[in-house]
Amino acid sequence: MPKKGNAIFLSYSLSQDTPLYGNGEGIHFTSNKEIEKGDSCNTMNLSLPNHSGTHIDFPYHFNPEGKTINDYPAEYWQFDHIETIDLSGKVDDSQIIGPDFFSGLGNLATELLLIKTGYGIYRSTDRYTLTPPGLSADLALFLRKKFPKLRCVGMDLISVSSYGNREEGRKAHCAFLDPDKGEPILLIEDMKLDTDGNFNKVIVAPLLIDKTDGAPCTVFGYSE
Repeated sequence: MPKKGNAIFLSYSLSQDTPLYGNGEGIHFTSNKEIEKGDSCNTMNLSLPNHSGTHIDFPYHFNPEGKTINDYPAEYWQFDHIETIDLSGKVDDSQIIGPDFFSGLGNLATELLLIKTGYGIYRSTDRYTLTPPGLSADLALFLRKKFPKLRCVGMDLISVSSYGNREEGRKAHCAFLDPDKGEPILLIEDMKLDTDGNFNKVIVAPLLIDKTDGAPCTVFGYSE
């Protein structure tokens, strides 16, 4: 097991200021009970889309016959072979990221691929929500062939889908998540990848919402 003190968060905390795809709305946190008002404790009511903040897309997101969170056992969420590709400064607004960027990778044991674009620094701006890069549909087939054990792809983008090129984004979601294309590769979007470290273990903890197509998650990265 990882040693204490070697873990960092690779996910963002949720708040009413959490950006949503295309500058969407719908996050509301309200106070329910307050000690200051004479209640016995403090509690909150939370209302938010299930694709808020750092979250996972399941196949059911784009396929009514696709797997939901219920189809993945607890052991699925531990990753011991992680590869990171740093594309910071190499991609531009609304650019579609294809296989050409990944030719230098080659660890056949990779279970989790982290794609760092550097766009996390724009998270409070329209560059993150309206004009970020996206992933190409062709990338899914390429990664399946290159990494036969790949189970998840995480990224510091609000979505696989570039808001300015949503048609390609829909194709990309389906290519990664569609079981007819191969074993689904789950997508972890809006990750916090502002570190230069390498990880020897990553644990993803999705919010267990029954039969959901996507869920917010907390992600822990461990280094030696």
